[in-house]
Amino acid sequence: MFRVWALAGMLFCAGAGLAQEKWVTIKGRVVFDGNPPAAGEVNVTADQAHCLEKGKLLNETWVIGPNKGVKNVFVWLASDEKTASGQGLAVHPSLVKPVTETVEVDQPRCGFVPHVVAVREGQQLVIKNSSPVTHNVRWEPANTIKNKSGNETVVSSKQVVIKDLKQDRLAISIACSIHPWMKGYFRVFDSPYFDVTKDDGSFEIKLAPAGKCRLFVWHEGSGWKDGVKGKNGEEITVGPGAMQDLGELKIKP
Repeated sequence: MFRVWALAGMLFCAGAGLAQEKWVTIKGRVVFDGNPPAAGEVNVTADQAHCLEKGKLLNETWVIGPNKGVKNVFVWLASDEKTASGQGLAVHPSLVKPVTETVEVDQPRCGFVPHVVAVREGQQLVIKNSSPVTHNVRWEPANTIKNKSGNETVVSSKQVVIKDLKQDRLAISIACSIHPWMKGYFRVFDSPYFDVTKDDGSFEIKLAPAGKCRLFVWHEGSGWKDGVKGKNGEEITVGPGAMQDLGELKIKP
């Protein structure tokens, strides 16, 4: 025999040692489906002495790590399939506000570092130039009603700050007109339930609300996971349990 208590939206079963968690951490790994492409060398046409001082530059569209893991993939949860917004999702008390006020990207050697970043509404995106050469930063949202485009010259040791960013289902590209091979992306979210895959393709979305929601996966080289079907996300059920492993999510060009 065991007793049941309800506390803060959770059911605790004394004697059973189990709990139906209201908040669940989701993890998984994005992998390349098939034979991974080789990283091509970038044709450096400007500031060669600086750009190539530490070796060749490689194309970053596909960065494949151990066991075919794909880096730089956006993975997130949403409540709305059309807008990919997470506004309807309950938010864990510790995640109500962003941890930091800014998200930073640098241009140390003729490339954006990180190549892709996630930004939450309320945060500013700071694009630095720690290199000795001048860069031009151009950002171009597909939806210019929500977020404005911009084009600024950033000399050495200076930076550009992009403010008032709003959630959008489409990623926003960043580029440099002086060094045309330079490209990156950022995506703006209106909930804390997102991640960008690491070197091995892994991701972790912490303290997501239990229940039904939609899982979205987007990569610059493949677009939406599962193509046109994937642009509306995939319905999943979060929980029960404190941890949920989605396993391997496969993408391809």
